[in-house]
Amino acid sequence: MNISWYIYTHESRLVLLASGMQCKSFTGYQLSSAGIIKLPRFEMAMVKPEANNKPILAAEDVHIITVYGRIYCLQFDRIGMLLHSYRFYRDAVVQQGSLPVYSNRIAVSVVDNVLLVHQVEAKVVIIYDLFADSQSPISAPLPLFVRGFSRATASSQTAFTASGASESKNLGDTELTIYGDQWNFFVPDLVCDFANGFLWKINVDLEAISASSSEVQLILEFLQRRKLEAEKAKQLCLAIVRTNILERKPIPVVSRAIDVLLTAYSQAIKTGSYYKKITVEETSPSGPANLNMGSLLEPGTSGGEVPPNDQSQIVRPGNDQLNSNGSERHQSEVTSSAATSPEDLYSYVFAPIEEEMAGDVSYFIAIIVEFLRSTSLEKLKVHPNTYILMVQVLARDERFTELELFIMNKIIEPSKEVAMQLLESGRRNLQIRKLGLDMLRQLSLNHDYVLLLVQDGYYLEALRYARKTKVNTVRPSLFLEAAHASKDPQHIASVLRFFSDFIPGFKNTSDHQTYHRIVSEMHS
Repeated sequence: MNISWYIYTHESRLVLLASGMQCKSFTGYQLSSAGIIKLPRFEMAMVKPEANNKPILAAEDVHIITVYGRIYCLQFDRIGMLLHSYRFYRDAVVQQGSLPVYSNRIAVSVVDNVLLVHQVEAKVVIIYDLFADSQSPISAPLPLFVRGFSRATASSQTAFTASGASESKNLGDTELTIYGDQWNFFVPDLVCDFANGFLWKINVDLEAISASSSEVQLILEFLQRRKLEAEKAKQLCLAIVRTNILERKPIPVVSRAIDVLLTAYSQAIKTGSYYKKITVEETSPSGPANLNMGSLLEPGTSGGEVPPNDQSQIVRPGNDQLNSNGSERHQSEVTSSAATSPEDLYSYVFAPIEEEMAGDVSYFIAIIVEFLRSTSLEKLKVHPNTYILMVQVLARDERFTELELFIMNKIIEPSKEVAMQLLESGRRNLQIRKLGLDMLRQLSLNHDYVLLLVQDGYYLEALRYARKTKVNTVRPSLFLEAAHASKDPQHIASVLRFFSDFIPGFKNTSDHQTYHRIVSEMHS
């Protein structure tokens, strides 16, 4: 076989050998601990030009990338202005589709499993998430911004930041051109500026990407898959849902957004990824900018795909020379999941906007009901605080009939906390207070039920219920005080007789002596 050129990436452990007159026939080999794996031979597609000349595929037009544990090869077709995608399996290489290209010079980066296609001449980046094999960009094209460089001109809304460090040069003293002629991109996420002697690491600005996308469901799914800045992605998801509710977006739109978050959370709990941490190595520089290099935990592969490595953890060490300017490194553990729990939705979405939604209670309650539907579908536990909020909102707006229906139909799940809120809200409506008492009895919270009956003045009923359910934890003095308040000596005598019969030694207590004397005085 006559080999024209080859490409290799350490991340994939894969080498591709180009051959043929147009260099579009490829043979692949992957290096692993088990030996060398030979991949099937395949040919890359190239659009035929109008003239008879046949274009030759160059090495700089082919890129090997690893995304979500899958290995892809991207081929830039300069004639068709397309970026063809090929996915590697152990026994096949399958073309996945083509992405449009808008520049005669492009570069490719991968950050946190996000594919970045740099349109070098247009000085913008188009972002793709290949998780679902989608051919659509995640957001509008966004510019590149260099962190720590004061003279760089860029939009305030940027998708990416590049950070770098050098022991001999200062960013503030350098004239920097974004996408300069001597910028070389290295997969997955490095840029080498040979003209100025800088090495940059590309980071993704999730906030800018979110702001530039109008597809709520698409951007939420995208954010839920982020791992390097999982906490930031999580907060952005919560902010998007909160904003959609405040802007009174249609209920189905908000409902789908909540479904996305709770489905991702349920999946994260089932797979255990919700509790996983990743170790990130950070660099604290003495200079104006830095090159952050750390350890990334990549997801495992499945099926018959070619795994990028025998190990699931890929360590990318920093360049010691680049960090020899007195910088200090430290490692920190951060969560690797952006999954949003039902408690998060209550704490960061529903509770903070309760007052602002006071003028549109029907809409707000409808959103919470959709939230409860989604949790039920995913079999997730809902904290009582959410139900308490519903009781408070409905009672404040005097929607007692709706509240009663929610209780009776178990849309609001019974709990001690909810029962106490019903009793509190029932001060203006006896039927609601009765629902609270009934809920305590339903939950067999007999002590609390008896105590509340006594406080409401139903001490004789409370005695009968205490005898029936064998409640002996309520102090007799509470019943006696309630009976004394009625100024009926027969009621006081009945209470005394009850405790004398059912509590051994009660006749020797100070309570018995005190109230026996009171009854005698009332009769005389």
